[in-house]
Amino acid sequence: MAEAIAEGARELGGAQVELFQVPELVPVEILEKTGAKKARETFSHIPVVKTSDLVTADAIIFGTPTRFGNMCGQMRNFVDQLGGLWSQNALVGKVGSAFTSSSTQHGGQEPR
Repeated sequence: MAEAIAEGARELGGAQVELFQVPELVPVEILEKTGAKKARETFSHIPVVKTSDLVTADAIIFGTPTRFGNMCGQMRNFVDQLGGLWSQNALVGKVGSAFTSSSTQHGGQEPR
């Protein structure tokens, strides 16, 4: 989904679009045991974002899968690290958006 959104933004013209991923929090040993390491390799061409990368951006679009109806832990960890930029008003005036996918069983869309 992120790559499709980035491509759409590039088609508008005049925009420099960069795609990043947040740092992985799960240890490599666990990724290997669960088979997720191979899946993660699919995205190895996408660089890992640093909080400082957001300072020069004019717009920021966050994308995340859901985890029990909330954003995934990796994204939550990254967003929690933005407090310093927020306190310095370094994110003021930037266009912001978000997208998500929760099309799995127990993805947070269950009836209550």
